[in-house]
Amino acid sequence: MDNNTQQEMNIFQVMERIGQSIKKFFCLILSSLGRVAQLAYKYKYLFLVFVALIVALCVYQRRDNAKMYRAQMHILINDGDLFTYDNMLKQLSEYPKRHDVEGLAEEMNISAELASKIYSFQCYHVIDINHDSIMDYVDYKNDIKLGDTSNVIVPNRAVICAKLNDPNYCEDIQKSLIAYFSNNPYLASLNIARLSSLEEREWMFHNALLNLDSLQKIELTKGPSYSMEFASQKDRDKPFLTTKRQPYYQEMKTLFDINENIAVDMSCNLEVATVVSNMQLEYKLDNPTWKIILYTTLLGLILFTIIAGIWEHKKDIVKYLENKEK
Repeated sequence: MDNNTQQEMNIFQVMERIGQSIKKFFCLILSSLGRVAQLAYKYKYLFLVFVALIVALCVYQRRDNAKMYRAQMHILINDGDLFTYDNMLKQLSEYPKRHDVEGLAEEMNISAELASKIYSFQCYHVIDINHDSIMDYVDYKNDIKLGDTSNVIVPNRAVICAKLNDPNYCEDIQKSLIAYFSNNPYLASLNIARLSSLEEREWMFHNALLNLDSLQKIELTKGPSYSMEFASQKDRDKPFLTTKRQPYYQEMKTLFDINENIAVDMSCNLEVATVVSNMQLEYKLDNPTWKIILYTTLLGLILFTIIAGIWEHKKDIVKYLENKEK
């Protein structure tokens, strides 16, 4: 009983301390706001100057060519690996950071107008949690590493995000990115080898199909004893793979499954990367108005408080510096 009472007392003490900490925190915020209000009243002209600067900076950041939109597309990687694509996108993002529009236009083989619309590129990994080859989510935080065994990164899938200042250029940026990947010499050589291998596999499929067809015809001519294995005469007349009683059924089914995969690759995956879902624009801005106003106002108030505080205590600061020099 004493232990339970002691535990209850400890819980109440912890809750009381938490409440006191929260109260002190809010009191500190209110006292800081009060101090800023005192300085604003005392140095009203300086405060008005900062208000004008904050408004001007907000308007400047909300101009059309400073708006930032996010658009993303999902790709299937046919040649190369995730590291290669991630590294290529990081290299492209260096050009906008240096304000090198012409360099980005030359690297991606696009117009300078389109290059001026791009802020950055980012490659996100697709995660398979249950190790069942089913995509579970996209690692937008980029906190899953390639060596992590608890969350498997799907090796042939990626989500590419582009930041741009004009929502009307998603399709152009998508085409330019796929062309940029396809023109890479390393990826292009892998693509040639892969397509050549697919053609050889297709040729081998047709040869194997002809061989199985010949073997099937031989089996069908073995005589009445074999023909009795069919349920009826109708089964004999059915085309391939319509009944499991047909000879070499499993082998034929395996061949047709392989051929289906080859046909898909030959028709859909001719490029080094295939677009699974087109580049879609997010409906919200990446730098919304409320965020710009909040951050700009906080920065302006902090700078005003520092400058006003220095001006208010300038005599003490001068005396301190003079004493230090002596």
